[in-house]
Amino acid sequence: MAFDGITIFAVCRELGEALQGGRIDKIYQPDDHEIILQMRRAKDGGGSETKRLLLTTLANSPRLHLTERRPENPLQPPMFCMLLRKHLSGARLLSIDQYHADRIVELTFEALDELGDPVKKRLILEIMGKHSNLFLVDESDTILDALHHVGVTMSSVRQVLPGLPYALPVHSDKWDPFEIRDLGLFRTVVSAPQEPLYKALYLSMNGFSPFLAREILARAGIDENTLYPHLAPEAEARLFTAFTDLLEDVTAGRLTYTIYREGARMVEFSIVSSVLMQGAEAERYDTLSALLDVFYQQKDTSQKIRQKAQDLSKLISNNLDRARRKARLQEKQLADTQGREVYRVQGELITANIYQLKKGMKSCRLPNFYEEDQPLMDIRLDENLTPAQNAQKLFDRYNKLKRTEAALQVQLKQTYEEIEYLESIESALALSDQERDLENLRQELHETGYIRRVKKTQRNLAASKPLEFTTSEGVKVWIGKNNIQNEQLTFRTAQPNDLWLHVKDVPGSHTILFLSGLSEGTDYTDKSLLEAAQLAAAHSKAAAGSQVPVDYTLRRYVKKPSGARPGYVIYTHQKTLYVTPASL
Repeated sequence: MAFDGITIFAVCRELGEALQGGRIDKIYQPDDHEIILQMRRAKDGGGSETKRLLLTTLANSPRLHLTERRPENPLQPPMFCMLLRKHLSGARLLSIDQYHADRIVELTFEALDELGDPVKKRLILEIMGKHSNLFLVDESDTILDALHHVGVTMSSVRQVLPGLPYALPVHSDKWDPFEIRDLGLFRTVVSAPQEPLYKALYLSMNGFSPFLAREILARAGIDENTLYPHLAPEAEARLFTAFTDLLEDVTAGRLTYTIYREGARMVEFSIVSSVLMQGAEAERYDTLSALLDVFYQQKDTSQKIRQKAQDLSKLISNNLDRARRKARLQEKQLADTQGREVYRVQGELITANIYQLKKGMKSCRLPNFYEEDQPLMDIRLDENLTPAQNAQKLFDRYNKLKRTEAALQVQLKQTYEEIEYLESIESALALSDQERDLENLRQELHETGYIRRVKKTQRNLAASKPLEFTTSEGVKVWIGKNNIQNEQLTFRTAQPNDLWLHVKDVPGSHTILFLSGLSEGTDYTDKSLLEAAQLAAAHSKAAAGSQVPVDYTLRRYVKKPSGARPGYVIYTHQKTLYVTPASL
């Protein structure tokens, strides 16, 4: 279900009940698209409670709701955040209103001006995909500032700059669904678009997403591709009843907040009991904000990390392509050296028969005592050289190819190691879920020479931590997300008698099964070992495979060679499990 007007209606009512009359205690701006208002309100039984209101304009998930998250904040607050603090610190929330069942929300505050007189100021959130924006507006409808400025070079239709008057964005002539009370008006509105019914519903009225339109049709038992003029009278009556029943449930607050899953993957959410999602695994929540916080958190985090990791992804991809091209060229050159023995043989045959040869000869055919299958060998000669010089030329070519082979074997080994290292960085990038993870990767790539300079971060980022899991038997499993974490986890955190796991011959994370944390006399079972191996496989390049070989050994048998790249280790006394990747 999209964050549509009906969902916004429910959110606004929930926020009004939770926040109205509360005062803004603190204001944060974690990034360019997000504002968090920390608000304090007196409780009925005495005391006070604090809640955080999230307002975000992220293109893929603009929305507002209460949140339990505590995002990382910059050391220096952005200008818009400082302006909000100036105008709204201590302000009291008077109302939260939705415009015309559309995706526009207005939060009205009572604040104090420079003279201490009460004034009204509004935060207006426009939830419109990539055009989403947040405005701070005064009593005269003048824009004090906006989260995203839009100049004349960006839009000739609507500029968004401080000092300009605020005006609602250009709207279509869609109807407010809450104003449609009788079948005749419903017929006029929905039959206007010459589209299948599911499209006609959301194209003719504000607030309806395709999911909600299909839900109404499913409740009415009508094919979603039916055209309105083709509806039988009884079908039309069922459709109108389903429509009004749903709106009555929304206005009366008879809602069920549900996330629907397929396995571990969240596929949909709904604020009404869904006929469409019957059969899917349902996860209920007490409040809509709690549902939205869970549903969008992973999506937002991955989107932000993906955006911030674009430069790293491109750098790794370019270097991997270069290293792989280099490896193919070196492999070809190495293959070309394999025919060098023929030059040595020809040189020796000339030397053995030198008395038969003279300067000026262009070729010769000599007995070949090295191969019974080829009793005679034809040899091309340089007519300007003596027989001895021709033999020496062939020996020189042989020795050059021999030296080339030795050098290429060293170079190819280094190239293979570089590819393996870059693939490990690529795997670590895929596991990164915090900005600190990206900073660790940038620092590592700087130390290994792939990045010349690393900009000093302007953010006070929390230390990145390994992924933590617990097996069904209660044994801890930790997984490193990058080479820095892998080395710290293996050589500083893990004890000698803990189990160390890694996918065999494939880039992946160091995984530790903490046996040292078990009480005395307690032993792990094959079940915990199997689950740890499945986790190790799931956090590697072989995550999409099956029957993945995972080596395991005691941590005491894992060593880091001197001068090796970060994350590279050697190990002994290992055993191997074949598992299908899975997460706990």
